[in-house]
Amino acid sequence: MEDFKNNTSYPIRNVSSFTHFFWWCSGANTDVLLDCPHSEQNKYVGIGATVFFTGLLASISGGYALYSVFNSLFPAIAFGIIWGFVIFNLDRFIVSTLRKDDIFWNEFKLVLPRLILAVILAIVISKPLELKIFEKEIAQKVQEKQRLFAIESQRKAEQQFNPIADSLRKEIDYYKNEIAKVATSRDTLYTAFIGEAEGTRGTNKLGKGPVFKEKKIQFDKIEQDLKDKQAQFQPLIDEREKQILALKAQRDTSVAKAQPIISNYDGLMARLDGLSELPQIPSLFIMLLFICIETAPVLSKLFSAKGPYDEKLKNIEHEIEMSTIENINFRNHELNKKLTLYTNIDKAQTEQEILNHKESLKIMADAHVELTKEMVNDWLEKEKDKLKNKV
Repeated sequence: MEDFKNNTSYPIRNVSSFTHFFWWCSGANTDVLLDCPHSEQNKYVGIGATVFFTGLLASISGGYALYSVFNSLFPAIAFGIIWGFVIFNLDRFIVSTLRKDDIFWNEFKLVLPRLILAVILAIVISKPLELKIFEKEIAQKVQEKQRLFAIESQRKAEQQFNPIADSLRKEIDYYKNEIAKVATSRDTLYTAFIGEAEGTRGTNKLGKGPVFKEKKIQFDKIEQDLKDKQAQFQPLIDEREKQILALKAQRDTSVAKAQPIISNYDGLMARLDGLSELPQIPSLFIMLLFICIETAPVLSKLFSAKGPYDEKLKNIEHEIEMSTIENINFRNHELNKKLTLYTNIDKAQTEQEILNHKESLKIMADAHVELTKEMVNDWLEKEKDKLKNKV
């Protein structure tokens, strides 16, 4: 690489720490960039700045999203920093591994998964900021939903308790009507016998005559009937009214229990639901803006022209690749030599063993022949001795 730097026609420039930082953000090789024209260096400063600010924006958005859910500052800050680093590292990795090719579609196929992921991330990042931008409008929608939920809770409670209360009220009305019928008859008789005594009704004779006494008896009887009816129905009326009061208390308790749940309907899902009810065109433009921002690092590298940096980096990588291949071939050659040597040694050892084995077989065969001769000679001597003994 040093030889390659010495052959360049561009002088090495002193660059600022910010430039180095943005070069690092772009995933570029700073040693190679130092040998490139100023325009090429500026291009990678721009790419690095795009990657950095995309990660920064993701950090802010992710932190606010968590804060809107848990309403806790420090966990939101921690999550936002981690989320920003994840997005930053992903963009930096994609940009640094994207190599310029003479065929555009070859590059596009490499970045297509990243572009799809960028759209998804843009939607995820844009939603929390949309919630913040349209916070007042969303709050109104959430309050409307809370009011609707309160009305619905009241309606369900009334549907649950009102039929029973209505049935009890009908019974109360029945008992009161029974008492009222007797009371009406009593009042009619009372008017009649008082009028008879005053001479204004009936016989129109002043005084308490037989007709008066007869009507007084009827009045006393119906008066007793009224007292009996009141004694019979009033406890039932009181009991039913107590049951109605208990049902009202249960209904109010049910509504009161639902109220905290309704009041707590202001979380992330509630706000997203409220956001979905707002006009979608502003949200669409914000989301498209974030898609442009999120895809900017990849698109800036994809649509940038192939420059000196790409050529130099390609040559360096090619030299490294060729050096690696040469090292591999050298090691393979040395390995083949060793294998050949070991094979020849094994072959020589095998041939020597075969030769030794042949010599051993020959010695054994010669010994066997000698042994056979001695056995034949011994047999002949024994046979000769036998013949001599017979003679």
